[in-house]
Amino acid sequence: MRQPTVPTRRRARLGVSLSALAVLAALSAIAAPAAAQPFGGVFSLSSSNPGHIEIPHSPALNPAGAITIEGWVSVGSLPATPACRSLIGKNWQQAYWVGVCNPSRTLRSYVKGSTSPAEGGVIPIGEITHFAVTYDGVRRRHYVNGEQVLDVPDSGPLTASTSPLRIGSDVSYDFVPDASFSEFRIWNVARTVNQIRATINVSLASAQPGLVAVWTFGATDNLGAHSGTIVGHFSALDLPIAPNCGASTATSLCLLNRFGISVRFRTGLPGAAESQAMTVPVANPGSGLFWFFSPDNWEVMVKSIDGCGLNSRYWLFSAATTNVYYRMTVYDIRAGAQKIYFNYPGPPAPAVTDTGAFATCP
Repeated sequence: MRQPTVPTRRRARLGVSLSALAVLAALSAIAAPAAAQPFGGVFSLSSSNPGHIEIPHSPALNPAGAITIEGWVSVGSLPATPACRSLIGKNWQQAYWVGVCNPSRTLRSYVKGSTSPAEGGVIPIGEITHFAVTYDGVRRRHYVNGEQVLDVPDSGPLTASTSPLRIGSDVSYDFVPDASFSEFRIWNVARTVNQIRATINVSLASAQPGLVAVWTFGATDNLGAHSGTIVGHFSALDLPIAPNCGASTATSLCLLNRFGISVRFRTGLPGAAESQAMTVPVANPGSGLFWFFSPDNWEVMVKSIDGCGLNSRYWLFSAATTNVYYRMTVYDIRAGAQKIYFNYPGPPAPAVTDTGAFATCP
């Protein structure tokens, strides 16, 4: 399924899926945390007020031997036409491009111009999701939320383009989904699954081996070399804040009166439906429990700790008695900050001991 080559301006934002639905959930059910992850805001593009982020061409944005393209995105439903919508691209006909395609919001990539399509993985509607595309000169791989969803043989040199890099568009394919974005990164190495997982919920603001550029909350490159400009309409959306997170509910915990925590789990393969974990009704201001399959069979214990007097951070610890996939979302309602933690299926879930979780003291 090839993309059309005639550019047409069509962009949209995710305001409904990411901002509205998740924000309303966070404020009304409190605890279903909202918006972007793990950084406290998103940039959002709208079809009614078109715009995109444009980064000028630089040779460094054309990696030669290997590449990793990754980012956080939440998309709405896709129209029937055109078949695909752009997330990021440096002229799909000449170099690289990543987008989502109908009928099932499949993740598609090009890394060597128009002759190099690959598809694999699904981007769900209305849920902030991490994607990564890697190419090492031998294989192409796709990852969704840190899980490999495509691994195919692919060889040949990466191709280059002097076109600008666009987020939310492409110079040769100017279509985007209703979507909001955060923390897009370009690397000149093919990152491994363990490397992707190690920084999936860590904002990068300093040089890393192979890291070319990072755009967290708009057009500014965190590393300083590849900042761009906003073309057309652009919305910057901060996370909502409130004095406290209320009380724990059947599906979410409220810890230290500020951290709303929810968990979703899955027993099938990546892309299968996820289920909502339920809380155990135990009154404890700093810790709580979730169950997946039965109320007398607890799966995850989580606690938040005020470490502000030690390292100016709130800490997040968890331990689990499960080996199934789950994602735990932690939202600081007072500061408007969020992190998502993943457990991957197979081995027993490792403990989380994040003593730098939230730099939101006091």
